[in-house]
Amino acid sequence: MEERKYREVFDSLDSGRNGTISVKVLQYAMRRAGHNPTDIEVQDLVNKIDTESAGLLVFQDFLELLQERGELDVELHFKDTFRAFSKDEDGCIPAEELKFVLTNLPGKVPGKEIEEMIRTVDRNGDGRISYSEFRVMMGGFPLIVPNDPVMKMKIEEKVLNRLKSHENMENIEEPENLEVIENQENLEN
Repeated sequence: MEERKYREVFDSLDSGRNGTISVKVLQYAMRRAGHNPTDIEVQDLVNKIDTESAGLLVFQDFLELLQERGELDVELHFKDTFRAFSKDEDGCIPAEELKFVLTNLPGKVPGKEIEEMIRTVDRNGDGRISYSEFRVMMGGFPLIVPNDPVMKMKIEEKVLNRLKSHENMENIEEPENLEVIENQENLEN
């Protein structure tokens, strides 16, 4: 779906109908595709992609650039949102604070649902939501994978599905050992 939208934007700016756009219109193209990069970000992207200084960009480079940027935007959103809630010195969100915020949202989430969500998200049961737990709650991949083989299998499947959809590859072999961070200490080092 996104790829089709990106293709339409790209084609509309391909004035010579030769499968390329000028790097001069990259910022405009990205904004039409739903991104809002700064001038500096665009210049960094041009330097990264246009290594031969040709001044032209093919669709595949444009697509990869937008997909990569979209993934970075999601991670930044997770971090910014987490920082807004995380007020303690340990870098966690107290479950009671999260409960308070969710209780006061428009649309009134029932207390029972909030309690269930917090129990589900707070994997170690310490009454605080870590960044990794928060990411999962927001729909991201976990940074810390529990020693639960079923959970690891589900994560591997999700990663493979996302890779297949992002890279449009149908023949991805299942990895023998998907590397994941096993404990919190690895994150802090």
